[in-house]
Amino acid sequence: MEPEKSLFKEFINGGWVIPLIGAAAMVARLLSSDRELAILEQLKKILSAAIASGIAWFVLEQTDIPSLYKAITYGIIGVVSPEIINGIVALAKKFEKNPSKFIKK
Repeated sequence: MEPEKSLFKEFINGGWVIPLIGAAAMVARLLSSDRELAILEQLKKILSAAIASGIAWFVLEQTDIPSLYKAITYGIIGVVSPEIINGIVALAKKFEKNPSKFIKK
C-alpha cells in the first residue's frame, strides 16, 4: 500500500482524535483568558487549532518518539496555533520580500 493511503487509513482509524485534542486545548486557553472575544473569533481560533494539530499529526505520526511526547506536542500546538500561524505568515512575507536573504548560493 502507498504510504499516503496507509497514513490516511491510520487517520481514519484513530488520528481524527488529534484535531479534537488541539481544539480542546484552544478551548481551555479561551476559557482561561481574561480577554473577551466574539463567538466567531473564538470559533476561528478553535478551528485553526484543530487544523494545526491535524497537520502536526500527519508530520509526527511516522516519527519514532513516544506517544506521550506526541500527545503533549499536539496539545501545545493547539494552544499556541495562532502564534504559530502568524509566525509562519510573517516568515513567508519576509521571504517574499527578499528571497536571496534566505537562500544562500
